[in-house]
Amino acid sequence: MSGEKVIPNPPSVQEPTQVSHDVWSTTDRDKPRNWPMPKKWVVTFILSAFAFVQPLAETMLAPVRTPLSTDLSITKGYQWILVNSLILIGVGFGPLLIAPMSELYGRRPAILSGAAVFIVWNTCCGFATNLGQMLAFRLLSGFGACTADAVAGGVIGDIWAPHQRGRAFAIFMAAPLLGPGVGPIAGAYISNSISWRWTFWITSIISAALLILAVFVLNETFEPRLAEQHRARRLTSETASGQGHTIPTTRSTKLLVWDNIQRPARMLATQLLIQLLAMYMALLYGTMFLFLYMYSTLWMKQYGQSAQASSLNYISAAIGYVAGVLVAGHLNDKIYSILRARSANNKGCPEYRIPVMLLGTLLTPAGLMLWGWTGETHQHWILPNIGCAIYTAGCYICSSCVSVYTIDAYTTYAASAVSTNLILRSIFSAFFPLFAPYMFDAVGYGYGATILSGVFSVIGCVTALVLWFWGERIRERSTYCAILD
Repeated sequence: MSGEKVIPNPPSVQEPTQVSHDVWSTTDRDKPRNWPMPKKWVVTFILSAFAFVQPLAETMLAPVRTPLSTDLSITKGYQWILVNSLILIGVGFGPLLIAPMSELYGRRPAILSGAAVFIVWNTCCGFATNLGQMLAFRLLSGFGACTADAVAGGVIGDIWAPHQRGRAFAIFMAAPLLGPGVGPIAGAYISNSISWRWTFWITSIISAALLILAVFVLNETFEPRLAEQHRARRLTSETASGQGHTIPTTRSTKLLVWDNIQRPARMLATQLLIQLLAMYMALLYGTMFLFLYMYSTLWMKQYGQSAQASSLNYISAAIGYVAGVLVAGHLNDKIYSILRARSANNKGCPEYRIPVMLLGTLLTPAGLMLWGWTGETHQHWILPNIGCAIYTAGCYICSSCVSVYTIDAYTTYAASAVSTNLILRSIFSAFFPLFAPYMFDAVGYGYGATILSGVFSVIGCVTALVLWFWGERIRERSTYCAILD
């Protein structure tokens, strides 16, 4: 594999001005890529903490169906599913606004404003008195909950070099991927000890604490925005000293905002790589949320466990995510460095992420089938938990590799590129659980897991092979792809 070609944007596609060499030298320590390691990790950890809140809010309701349904007069199954999953619609469409805005106004304002939106509407969920209010508040809270995911690709691309991104992204994703394991357990015990309303208020308190911390310690990472601030300060200083310079304005704010807002939709419509990765992630996350929805049901129906006892089995999901972090974090950068060293020109290539992605694509259906068939035949409880751990490890490895691949291929517009993955994946995650009970009731856990595994195996392997053999050619035709170091 050779490095990518850099093809300039066509005249019809107006994009933000890139940083020029007269603003920063390549050794300037103010440049995010040249920050000290501790400063980079502070930003990464804060972003990870914000991202942890999203899956926590999505999954904490799983074990509180009975008290919440009683208080809000929820009588039909699909109504309860909507309460659980409607937040994902906001999570899917929110990045279409947040990601491009972070590429216009900067990552920091996007993160802080998104967190504030989530805190307001998630707190309102705890005060809901009927189903309509709950659905509206859940939807609106999703537009803020998605903020960390929406800008994560951009922030990781801003501060980490390509050969460091695999490890950095793995550590970033450790906290949010623990959410589906921690959320149901916390929800069960909070609801039983206090009230289901506190499942919302506690997540809001956590978010508020993170917001206060971020106000003081989170630095801007988007280089073009930092360059604009640097240039504005310099020109303002020169103007004040009587040198007569003014800050140039080349385009109206309205046009800039419009160009940035439409970028994710334009990328999803025109970029074949984006389309392939979006479908892959949609199927992966749709299957994962369907699995998480049915997970406690298996333990209660097949093994006769209580809601609280069944929630403890989510520990195996958390173990799997942690294992996936260790595998992906180590192998992603290691294999990338090995393949880069073997290349003819020692250039990085996004396709060097594919071998680890293929590993995750094989582990995911294997774990799902082990869970389904051992649960169906009522084997020892440890076997479905092992299947769950393998499955969630595979899910994390797949998700991590796709995200880092996207950041590598679309570094400048990484936030917009990653946000396109969030659209389809959130829609699939929201609506897959609508048919989950019917499918598993009709065919059982074993055959249900087999159907899901078969579909994902075919789509996943085809996607990985297309990227490996033809990914570079596709990128060469792109007006958005960047060259790696």
